[in-house]
Amino acid sequence: MEKELKTIKFILGMFFVVLMTYLIGLFSSIVIPLTVAIFVGLLLQPILEWFKSKKVPYAISLLLVLVIFFLAITGIGRVISSTGQAFYAEKNELAVQINDKLQGIKVLLQIIPGVDMEDRTVKEVFNDFISMEWILQSTKSVAGTIGDFTGALFMTLIYLVAVLGGILNYKKYISYLSGESERGGQMVKSFEKVQTSLISYLKVKTLISLGTGTGFWLICMLFGIKFAIFWGFLAFLLNFIPTFGSIVATIPPALMGIIQLSGFGELASFLLLLATVQVIFGNIIEPKIMGSTLSLNTVTVILGLVFWGYLWGAVGMILSVPLMVLIKIILSQIPDAQFFVRLMGEPEKSD
Repeated sequence: MEKELKTIKFILGMFFVVLMTYLIGLFSSIVIPLTVAIFVGLLLQPILEWFKSKKVPYAISLLLVLVIFFLAITGIGRVISSTGQAFYAEKNELAVQINDKLQGIKVLLQIIPGVDMEDRTVKEVFNDFISMEWILQSTKSVAGTIGDFTGALFMTLIYLVAVLGGILNYKKYISYLSGESERGGQMVKSFEKVQTSLISYLKVKTLISLGTGTGFWLICMLFGIKFAIFWGFLAFLLNFIPTFGSIVATIPPALMGIIQLSGFGELASFLLLLATVQVIFGNIIEPKIMGSTLSLNTVTVILGLVFWGYLWGAVGMILSVPLMVLIKIILSQIPDAQFFVRLMGEPEKSD
């Protein structure tokens, strides 16, 4: 009978997981801003605690935190907007440089036996790769993304006000919801464990991302690559996507270097320096520091990246590691789920 009950519980648990996955994907426009607001609230809670220790009125401290958050988001928007304007202003010059590079590629392809640049198929490849239709479609996609981001940011700010409004009293709320003093204490410990893991992860990830972004910016400045600040900012931002983010971040500045730099040695040096920065920060420094911060193994991180990226896109990729840490801590409170906890990484050390 006990074995049958375990089987039933397992089936019901799997059904619940499938149902929740479907629901968070279906209502992603609501759940994503809420999730971001909760994580941001967890990060800002120690700041509110510090203001409280300094006898700053809660309303003032809350307003200051929200203003700082809004200014940070506004600064990011200005960097993107100014880069877009600069790109548009120099589009003709860039088009000439791209055309010159394509002409050089055509000359090189002429050397290859059996390749005829007068062949219609080869011409179509070049025309389809960089065409006016492609540019217009890309512009439309970017505009739509910016519009979606603006709407999501507004919802996030609304949720964030609600989260920050009660986060200092989390112990009281958790104890009330649990209904049992012992269970409430365990839930408080789990909450604080999530917060500690999230803050530790974000500190390390921010420092690594800042180092990567600064390195990219300096290298682009050294070689005279246009939009150097934006490439550094993009590297900083994409580095929050685990495993693949820092690799993807090297592609845009590398393409710009291919367009701008004429000498092969200069181009090779530029690409080599970008790759060196990416390898040092992404493959050497980060694993050593992050290994002592998180208890997730590499397989869990990659599966989480794929899963949350599929459900929520780029936001899901950025939040994948904190979400997997949250899931692991929740599973650690369920006796029958200890196998999955061990499967995700090292077990949590008991206090």
